[in-house]
Amino acid sequence: MNLGEWFVGEHRVTLDAEGRLLLPSPLRALLNPSREERSFMASLEPEGCLAVRAPEQWEAEVRRLRASASHPLSSRRASLLLTANSARARLDRQGRLRVPDALLAKAGVERHSESRREVVIAGNFDELRLWSPGIWRTFEAEARAAYAADLALLWGSTEAPETAPGAS
Repeated sequence: MNLGEWFVGEHRVTLDAEGRLLLPSPLRALLNPSREERSFMASLEPEGCLAVRAPEQWEAEVRRLRASASHPLSSRRASLLLTANSARARLDRQGRLRVPDALLAKAGVERHSESRREVVIAGNFDELRLWSPGIWRTFEAEARAAYAADLALLWGSTEAPETAPGAS
């Protein structure tokens, strides 16, 4: 991906009968799947979603996790949980992403259940996050409530954030 080309937005898709997600056209345009099939790594995240990363982003996450091993027990626990709940995902030339069923189920998505086939794809700059709609709604509500404070913390502000009228 080139500078300025980021995965952004919220997109709703449905798993097909083979368990594939047809990526929306803005996401397909960034990945250009017609060129070749591509491999990604999908991993269960603490929020209950799946992060889908290019191999180089996955390797950077693994290096970062291993470098921060200041607490051996928590590092081993986190590493084991991350790797046990990760798998390769494939993007075919038609722009369909295939994540293994077992991993999708851990995020609350199941292709064999009509009521659990919907997926929310949220762009997260250089990765995609796959959510069940219910988990996404809960996360989004909690994140909105903390949005101003979280941004202030990220930007290094020491002032109390202001909240827009009617926002909560």
